[in-house]
Amino acid sequence: MISIQQEICNFSKKLIDQGLNHAATGNISVREENFFYITPSGIPGDLLTSKDIVKCKIGINEKEISEMSLKPSSEWQFHQDIYFKRDDVQAIIHTHSCYASAVSALRDSIPSFNYMVALFGGKTINCSDYELFGTKQLSNKILKALGSQKGCLIANHGSVVVSEDLENAFYLSQELEHLAKQYLELKKIGEFTLLTDLQMDDVLSKFSNYGPKKF
Repeated sequence: MISIQQEICNFSKKLIDQGLNHAATGNISVREENFFYITPSGIPGDLLTSKDIVKCKIGINEKEISEMSLKPSSEWQFHQDIYFKRDDVQAIIHTHSCYASAVSALRDSIPSFNYMVALFGGKTINCSDYELFGTKQLSNKILKALGSQKGCLIANHGSVVVSEDLENAFYLSQELEHLAKQYLELKKIGEFTLLTDLQMDDVLSKFSNYGPKKF
């Protein structure tokens, strides 16, 4: 059976291969009981090995991290805070993908121009307010934008998705980037039609039992 550390390495490489991250951008974590495993700070995703993945207790603080020889991602704070707040979340992927990052610089939420927006659990994919990366302030903004949904944009930064496992989180990361690209194309045109609240309610209801398991 593949280890959590190796699974994280494998998906880090997939994110690079799909153009969703590059070099050492973005990060991944997986929860295991009262701990979470997270990609390290400053190592490119396609060069990671199992020994590079950092195990942190849920509740770790900055002093404890400062004493570690291998540091977790600078964004460990929002990973930890999401695990604290969301019992349903077992995996988190943060990307600096091109189109999601571009929409985040517009500080736009992605509206209901396509029914697939509902895959993230709501009628829009929200964008957080801006804060400096790696801070508690940013974590608070992400938690607010994310709410109970599966993904959000991070202003002038990128995106974050959450799910019950890494496979689904990876799928959602791809879907969010695709929706962001479509949305930017529509913004160039300038006029487009949104689905109504009632239409999105129907989609959300249908997605509640869509496919072999929930995304």
